[in-house]
Parts: sequence; structure tokens; C-alpha cells
Amino acid sequence: MDLGLAEARVMVTGGASHIGRAIVLGFAGEGARITIVDRDQSRASETAAEALAAGAPEAGVVAADLGEHEEAVAACAEAESRMGGVDVLAANVGWNQPGFFLDYEPEIWPKIIDVNLSSCMSCVRALLPGMMERRRGAIVATTSMAAFGEARQSVYAAAKAGLVGFARSVAKEYGRYGVRANLVAPGLVIPGDDSGLGSDSMWQHQKDLMNDEQVDYVRKLTPVRRLSEPRDIADAVLFLASDRARQVTGQTVSVAGGFGGG
Repeated sequence: MDLGLAEARVMVTGGASHIGRAIVLGFAGEGARITIVDRDQSRASETAAEALAAGAPEAGVVAADLGEHEEAVAACAEAESRMGGVDVLAANVGWNQPGFFLDYEPEIWPKIIDVNLSSCMSCVRALLPGMMERRRGAIVATTSMAAFGEARQSVYAAAKAGLVGFARSVAKEYGRYGVRANLVAPGLVIPGDDSGLGSDSMWQHQKDLMNDEQVDYVRKLTPVRRLSEPRDIADAVLFLASDRARQVTGQTVSVAGGFGGG
């Protein structure tokens, strides 16, 4: 299906590896112009090269820590300058450190919230004026099924739930200007191997996040009895970014094989 994304100007945050990489390559296959924003410039550059080979007419990299507001604003300005504007924001950057709530030190709360929630807010604030002026824009944020409550995910869940409320509010406030905002909620998405992971990826220490027993438990609780792959998330992001979803806004699409609730 032609999604009509050829030459669309797309900014993908956290696009260097794992789900972000799949999103980048999905847009590349549609012929979109892409700017990857990620802390890991080396891995992002490799993904950009893959995107060019996959059909993207343009694929650039901006190195930034989006948990820092000023860096996020500067990254958005650079993406707009490079591409002449941003039509699609795929806000995918995220980070987690699973644990029971009383085991979290309060000092870690701001990082989890800044990376998962504030980074998206900063980018939307920076890019909205241009979208409003052109009366066209699509924001697709990666939340999580954990947003609806999950053990060992309390602070992450709070940040991702905040992202849902934020995106739905933006959809209501700026739909009149032609801007849509939606979310994709993955369940557990395990990388196939470590070869494509960035140095900052939380999955570099996969066994600390989810051991084999926990992964098997999640799989058994998933009605389709398989975990999602990065490409599954990417397919949903591309659809929501396209005009095929022109009447879809303020929605959260679960891509988790039926796992969890909401």
C-alpha cells in the first residue's frame, strides 16, 4: 500500500537502533526524507546509511540529549533547517530502569520522566508553530502498554501515561490547524541480537531488564502467543503518520498482541 509519504519530512527521535531504527527504515522504504535525532551519533549514522540504501532521498543525523530541553529545541531547529520543515514527528526516544517502586531512588525519577515525557513535549513545542503555519502535521509518539499499569514499571508507567494525556490534549487543541497527534503502545519488544543496538540503549543490559523466565511469562499472557517485533511498531507509526489516517487523532493504538489492558 502506498502511504503517500514520499518526500515527507520526518524527524525520528531515538532513531538509531531497535524500534527507532525500524521506524526510520520504514519511512525510508516509503521514500521519506529523514532526520534521526539520537545521543548515539555513531549508531545513528549507520542507520542513516541503511535508510539511504532503503530508498530515503535524504537521511541526516543530529546528535542530542532530548532529555535536556535546550538540546531538544536546538535539534528540532536543525532538523527544520536541513529539511525545510518537519511534517512528521515520530517521538520514539525512551529509557527505563525496571524495579519495584520502593527500590527506585527518587534521584532517578527525573531522568525517566525527562526522557520518556519531557523530550516529546519539548520537540512538540518546538515543531508545532511550523506545522500550524503549514496547516499540516502528524505527531506519533511511542508510549507503552505499561502506561496502563504494570509491575516493576511504576515510574516509567507514570511517564508513559503522561505522554498519552499530553498527546491527546495536543490533538484536541491543534486539530483545527491540521495537526494530528496519536500514540503507538508496544508491549514487550525484545531485540533479536545486540548487533544493532546503540551504546546508550537500555537493551545493552537485556538480562537486567527481563530475564528468560519473565519473557516467557509475558509471551504466555499474550493472546497471539508471540511478542511484537520492531517492524510491527514501525508499521503502526507509518500508518498513523500518513493521510490514510487523516481522520485518526488523539488515539492510542496497542501493538502488543492483545497483552495488557487500557
